Amino acid sequence: MAPARVLFAITAFLVMLSGPQSARGAGATVTFDWIGSEVSIITPGDAAYGQPFDISFSIDMSPLPPGDTFAFKTYLDTNDTIDVSGATWEYTFISDEAPWNLSYFGVLGDVTTPTTHDVTGYSIRLYDPVNGNYTWLWSDFNDKVVWTLHDVVLLSDADFTLTLEYFLLLPDSFAAQVQPVPEPSTAYLLCAGLCCLAAVRRRSLRRARRPF
Repeated sequence: MAPARVLFAITAFLVMLSGPQSARGAGATVTFDWIGSEVSIITPGDAAYGQPFDISFSIDMSPLPPGDTFAFKTYLDTNDTIDVSGATWEYTFISDEAPWNLSYFGVLGDVTTPTTHDVTGYSIRLYDPVNGNYTWLWSDFNDKVVWTLHDVVLLSDADFTLTLEYFLLLPDSFAAQVQPVPEPSTAYLLCAGLCCLAAVRRRSLRRARRPF
């Protein structure tokens, strides 16, 4: 394939990638097995530097057989590459028993989500708004709890680690990373540069073929 055509193909591909932010994926879900239950971390598909994003953590008891009960503590740690000054939290409890379906909201760093910050990053304790120290889930009712952090601002690549502590068992940790997508303006500039290179290359080939 001629060099000009190669450059044109690369440029077209980059133009497709640099479409509107909303055209990108809605997010990525990483799922783990935790003592038979399902732990999921949902990260955004369109995070960008300096822009707020949401990230969710869920613990689902529905995969377990009837009769299982979990009572666990929840911790969240992340490195010092985010800004949580305007972040809020949301707690959602989902159950087959309709009266237990509920949601709570608050500001990150309040009594439900006490937050410490040092050179290593942020450490957040996720207290249950209903039960306090422990979150209780029953497999009989397919209970599920979802914690969501809203309006977290990305300063650089960020690692999030969710730690669950179940009675006397050793704590288990589950991690996911949030990485920014290329800004459309940057991609367009790159495309424009490749178009110029293709045009220059094509003109050079025409001059080389022109008879003297």
